[in-house]
Amino acid sequence: MKKIALTVMLASSLLSACNQDNRGNSINAEEDEIASLYRDAQTQGERQLIVWAGGDAPTSPNNWIVTEWKKDFPDIDLQLITDLSKFHDITIDKELALGNPTADLTHLQTVQNFQRWRDEGHLEAFKPASWNKIPNDIKDQDGYYLPVYMITFAHYVNKNNIISEPDSFNDYLKPEYKDNLILTYPHDDDAVLYLYKEIVDKYGWEFLDKLLAQNPRWIRGTAAPRAVVARGEKMATFGVAASFTESTTGKTVLPTEDTFLTWAQTGGIFKNARHKTAAKLYMSWLTSKKMQEKWIQWSVRNDVQAKVGYRPYNTYSNTSPIDFFKFMIDRESLEIFKKQIEEKIGPVQGGSPLTDPEILSLL
Repeated sequence: MKKIALTVMLASSLLSACNQDNRGNSINAEEDEIASLYRDAQTQGERQLIVWAGGDAPTSPNNWIVTEWKKDFPDIDLQLITDLSKFHDITIDKELALGNPTADLTHLQTVQNFQRWRDEGHLEAFKPASWNKIPNDIKDQDGYYLPVYMITFAHYVNKNNIISEPDSFNDYLKPEYKDNLILTYPHDDDAVLYLYKEIVDKYGWEFLDKLLAQNPRWIRGTAAPRAVVARGEKMATFGVAASFTESTTGKTVLPTEDTFLTWAQTGGIFKNARHKTAAKLYMSWLTSKKMQEKWIQWSVRNDVQAKVGYRPYNTYSNTSPIDFFKFMIDRESLEIFKKQIEEKIGPVQGGSPLTDPEILSLL
């Protein structure tokens, strides 16, 4: 018996050591690839990198990327331009038609366009060292596009002002939320629209009628609602992204049964990129374990631990990046639903959330 126990202990120790070696080798491979690409980019005279990123506020989540890039790669100037994904799409299509894109790469919410750009021959295939750590269902199998971070839209509340945390979307129909909600126009943002489609499919159009009776404030963009709620000027919002780590006032709340949205913010390098090696460096670096651990929500990697209090996103039965992708691909159905929503809520009011002074004053 002692010999058997000793054998089991030795086997367990060897297995643990092998696993640690594999993890170490994986990280070393990433570091080596990043260092090599950085050297190659400089040797090739690539002193600049232009990235067009989706976002709806000047203080978007993309800012942290610029800060970290400057620390790690001071000899390559990162020009990261943030705009609504749907606006970037229009300009990208125009430039791709001329064969001369300004951006070297892009990462956007509009996941459906990467499949089209791939099929049209506009994207460069690249599989970074992190490739095998990224689930197959959120990346192109040939490496033409892959996710750079996951984004989740759920409830966001001022925990000091609410009576109880909302769970179901029906909770927003309670009397205490009358005049106490600030919401993003769903027909201005396809990710928010997806949530409303899920809500209407479950609760019917009656839900929206009752929600409108609560007199919410409608606004463009998802950053302003989050900021307004965090300051306590409104009690809650939904369909916005926020850190999974609670602040002193604000808190992300995931529904237990109702759908919440999780999608893969997707990136790809353009075949005609002028700074292609620097673009590969960017994708390898942003999907590295070091960078993914810094992200405020879920990582795209399966070897990065979820934030405290959360499980891996693919263990929640009420969120699905694949369902969102299907929703985005079916543009005809999406546009029909968008028009139905507009008939209920009315046309979108205000300028771009990145430039409108009234919206910016709320951030």
